[in-house]
Amino acid sequence: MGTSGTNGAAGLAEALLAAAVLVESTGAGGLVVTCYDGRISISVGRACGDARARAALVTALGRRAGAASWQRHDVCGSAGPRTCLQATGRAGSAEVGICAYLDVAAVPGGTPAAGPGGTRAVIAAGHPLPPGWHWVTGLDDQPAGQEVAR
Repeated sequence: MGTSGTNGAAGLAEALLAAAVLVESTGAGGLVVTCYDGRISISVGRACGDARARAALVTALGRRAGAASWQRHDVCGSAGPRTCLQATGRAGSAEVGICAYLDVAAVPGGTPAAGPGGTRAVIAAGHPLPPGWHWVTGLDDQPAGQEVAR
């Protein structure tokens, strides 16, 4: 193997070790970990529990990776409405991205959404969220961007 291949393999091994230390520090199981090009991606899936348990795990992993908070992303894509919690930090020399998708419940007529001041409405299928609104999930009573407890 050439030098770049060796450095690539060493970098991958370093990222794998950093990911293992990070995951072990939370005691969590059921995570999907991918390492590539100096980056670690950790997916917190449904096997890790309900919305609150997954948000807590994103918080715990994020805190250990140096993230101050997680960000909430609400989208309406071709697969329908989705909510994702994301935290970004570092483990060793690798950047770490942590993500958990949350279930968004459909109701007759569309998808429940919450707006400023606790306003609730059903958004018709295929329509985007109004600015400042979010899809209702198991975290609907918590604000987006919850601070990480230190």
